[in-house]
Amino acid sequence: MSRTKALIGYRIKAKRIEMGLTQQELAAKLLVDRQYISKLEGGKINMSLDYLDKVLTELNCTVDELFINNK
Repeated sequence: MSRTKALIGYRIKAKRIEMGLTQQELAAKLLVDRQYISKLEGGKINMSLDYLDKVLTELNCTVDELFINNK
């Protein structure tokens, strides 16, 4: 697993938890199964930038919020 995929997955998971969403709830919003979200958060998915944009839309955040304005 690459460090980049792991970092993206970690940040997506943190934002999902911050929003109070379960993996199942995020999966439903993205029209995928929960296992896909688990793999995504675990850094095991090669995600396109278009799909990242879709994830960010469902998490109601920007790239800056996901990567720069971390707590």
